[in-house]
Amino acid sequence: MTNWKIQIDPRQVHYLKFILEGHDNLATMSTIDSRQGIVELYIPSGNEDLVRELLVAIKTEIGLKIEYRSQESK
Repeated sequence: MTNWKIQIDPRQVHYLKFILEGHDNLATMSTIDSRQGIVELYIPSGNEDLVRELLVAIKTEIGLKIEYRSQESK
């Protein structure tokens, strides 16, 4: 599993969570700071490219500002 911390438009946090939950087992999300729009994505191994493609596709919609370094977890 890989964890990514990203920053998006705070008004789009619920939208991104809805999108991720709509794609079964693509990724789960936790909100780190709702005022700043910082969220953490928990991505199962093998889904990293799909999540990256999704974020690129909706980058403007969600106001993706900063992509933090990912962390591998076991």
